Amino acid sequence: MEKTLEKITPTANESEGEQRIIRIITKKLEKFDVIPVLVGSTAKGTDLRGDKDIDIFIMFGQDVSREKLEKKGLEIGKAVFKEIGAKYEIDYAEHPYVKGFYKDYDIEIVPCYSGKRIMSSVDRTPFHTRYVRRKLRENPALRNGMRLLKQFMKGIEVYGAEAKVQGFSGYLVELLVIHYGSFMKVLKAAAGWSLNQVLDPEKQWKNPEEARYFFTNANLIVIDPVDKNRNVAAAVSMQCLSEFIIAAKEFLENPSEEYFFPKEPKLLSKKELSEKIEKRGTKLVAVIFRHKKLNENSLYSQLRRTIKSLTDEIETFGFKFFRSGFWSNEKNLSLIILEFEVFKLPEVMHKTGPPIDQDPKNQEKFIEKYKKDKPYVKDGRWVVDTKRKFREIEKLMPEILEERKGFGKDLKAVEEIYFLTGKKILDTEEKEFYRFLGKFL
Repeated sequence: MEKTLEKITPTANESEGEQRIIRIITKKLEKFDVIPVLVGSTAKGTDLRGDKDIDIFIMFGQDVSREKLEKKGLEIGKAVFKEIGAKYEIDYAEHPYVKGFYKDYDIEIVPCYSGKRIMSSVDRTPFHTRYVRRKLRENPALRNGMRLLKQFMKGIEVYGAEAKVQGFSGYLVELLVIHYGSFMKVLKAAAGWSLNQVLDPEKQWKNPEEARYFFTNANLIVIDPVDKNRNVAAAVSMQCLSEFIIAAKEFLENPSEEYFFPKEPKLLSKKELSEKIEKRGTKLVAVIFRHKKLNENSLYSQLRRTIKSLTDEIETFGFKFFRSGFWSNEKNLSLIILEFEVFKLPEVMHKTGPPIDQDPKNQEKFIEKYKKDKPYVKDGRWVVDTKRKFREIEKLMPEILEERKGFGKDLKAVEEIYFLTGKKILDTEEKEFYRFLGKFL
């Protein structure tokens, strides 16, 4: 842990360079009728070496309309980045903001409201920064724990609340360390977590268990110290939570620097990938999309939505798959990959109809629809053995992709459906796809 801290704590030169950039941006913002406030891990001193993110919020009075805040916020952000010669793009949280790229740093200029009343979700962020800074003044040793936990989560790939990861945000990591007291105490506690765990760092709920009924469908509940009605862990997926719990248990049993700095997965050759596919005996299908460059949150949200729609539709036809995944070069090419357990079905399918004691009209409808197949009664219901529309996944996929039901709005252009086999691997110049496929397999 000491060795890791040496590697992840920003150097003096790095911090000085970062502060220079912050001063340049802040000075230019002060020319406008707003209050610039540095927020996030840089402001708290919990950032990691090599992190190139600077978040500056520009605060408007609460008498400013939402429409004007958004319009002026964008105008100010664009003007500042133009003045320093930085490229920029419009990104989105609850409302749009400007994200610029300057001297290898990603700099966000985000409009929000000042004052105690929360008028938009981003208004909480300055309060988060103040809360964590106060806790660090009370106990400076927490800072090392926060940095260690962030790096640990980066190493096991569960760090980040964005749509691509659906994991733990930086603020959530900081709250866990504040709540438990140190990096190791977080891991010891997490090793015993149940799914749907409830944590209330400032004890704002009389009975934290009641939070489960308030924050329904949450995999982890961590009450926000600055807003008792917000779950800081809302973005954490079941997958990321499970991976963190398992990694915590394994690290406690056998601590290793590799959890913080894992080795890069080997880039397998096409031959090695072919052999792995052949041995599995499953059917792999890749759906390839061409699209314009999209905001990353939008891109990965659309990929997740498209996978859900695609798999739901496929299962209605009786095909079963092990798992699914997605990959993107984050420029103009994305793909969804599905691995099928059942990819060829019998000629006939067994279809269940209404119970014999249900509304006679429903029974008549079912009998009329399938009269050629001679419906019969089984276990108190009408059933029929009827011809299946699609027997092979190769025949079904083009039909579903033609309809594009429930697909992300920017993922309508399906370039190709590719069936990967031991003899046929997708041919692309995108090497990172092969790394993804190796990990998927």
